[in-house]
Amino acid sequence: MNKRRLSVPNLKKARDKKMIENKKKFCSIRAPLANIILLSLCSFTANSADLTEVYNLSVNNDPELAAAQAKFLSKKEVVAQSRSRLLPQIGMRGQTSDNRRELPLDASRSASYFNEYGWAAYLSQPVFQLDSWYKLQQSKQIRSEAKARFSSEQQSLIVRVAEVYFRILEREAALAASTAKREAVKRQLEQVQQRFDVGLVAITDVLESRAAFDSSTVNVIEDEGAQSNSFEPLVRLTGRVFSEIYGLSETFPIKPPDPNNEEEWVEAATNNNYAIVANQSLVRSAERGLKAAKSRHLPAVDAQVTYSHNVSDGASFLGQEVDQQTSTLSLNMPIFQGGAIRSGIRSARHDLEAARNILDLTKRQIIENTRNLFRLVNTDVARVSAGKRGIESSESALEATLTGYEVGTRNIVDVLNAQRSLYLSQFQYASARYRYVLNTLRLKQTVGTLNPEDIYDLNQFLDQGQKISRTTKSTR
Repeated sequence: MNKRRLSVPNLKKARDKKMIENKKKFCSIRAPLANIILLSLCSFTANSADLTEVYNLSVNNDPELAAAQAKFLSKKEVVAQSRSRLLPQIGMRGQTSDNRRELPLDASRSASYFNEYGWAAYLSQPVFQLDSWYKLQQSKQIRSEAKARFSSEQQSLIVRVAEVYFRILEREAALAASTAKREAVKRQLEQVQQRFDVGLVAITDVLESRAAFDSSTVNVIEDEGAQSNSFEPLVRLTGRVFSEIYGLSETFPIKPPDPNNEEEWVEAATNNNYAIVANQSLVRSAERGLKAAKSRHLPAVDAQVTYSHNVSDGASFLGQEVDQQTSTLSLNMPIFQGGAIRSGIRSARHDLEAARNILDLTKRQIIENTRNLFRLVNTDVARVSAGKRGIESSESALEATLTGYEVGTRNIVDVLNAQRSLYLSQFQYASARYRYVLNTLRLKQTVGTLNPEDIYDLNQFLDQGQKISRTTKSTR
């Protein structure tokens, strides 16, 4: 998966620039203070967007992804920090002291006061520190774990963007169905009222139609609010306000997973899923941690070269100034550390056991999710096909019910039920298409193959002529 942040296309930048220029012209008739306020709002507002544009803006503006990236970059530094324990260390130190010296056996000499000062430069190199070597290997696994988790967050962003986008389309489908139902019930109410006025139907038909109309009006108001609210998560993802998006074309293909073999998807998930990869690195990290804890029993060998210069104002056998160069090879062998080493080994064993159990649990969950999503996608394919046939059947049933009502073999309740069934079938068909898209993306995420190209491919099936506008006022 491509993990670099993608920039917004130049076409979008040009369109934003043109939009701001047009708004500047509009704002020029206002007072200067109003110009400033409106222009500041213009910079955070966009008219319409497709799926690619929403994704690209989310890559650059989503706080959740930015936090994940910062955590990954922080974890990367663990390797450099661990490696530093095996590299040469260079340093300097200096000191000064005021001294008082007395000779108790020589009473003829009074106490002397003098100052001593000096500095030293040193270079030290670890020769043998096995625990530091294992710590370095452990840090590389920590980095690998962080990289896998960041990759998982990048895939999660793709799914979150698609969920928000298609949630808007689903709410629009619900609003369209409820609005169409309300208009149909309104026409039916008008016809029933006319028939009642000439004495062809009873007052109960009018009351039934009026109740259905009032109920459908409530549904439209609720769906308008839900549709408008569904645009809000776009602000959280992109930092911009959008008033329009594009709908999914009817030419979008609905087909089973490829390959249509459940076991192949499960095998791919166990090999490529980023949660499993991260926890595999966690297990290897714990294994290196256990080896590091055991190696603390072993001796450590260090080499050091020191050059020092010291000056003393007092009497000294070596003279007042001394330059000294020292080469040291030291061996440190722990014998008893109060039980800390053994305790550290036990702790590392428990950490390894926990990491292995977490990996086992993750594998089971991923296998379960893969099987469920694979079956869901196939179910969605069947639902879309059945939904299309259901719309045709509901249209035929409504037509037959209307004919029956005209000749007196059906009542108004039958007509209202047939209308309700038709618009419900239309919504279920649209919802099944959107769920198919989302479940397909989730299946790819589970097997670790989801990448931005899936968004770009999906964007090609958006209908630029089918604009979904945010509802700004409610039906009353």
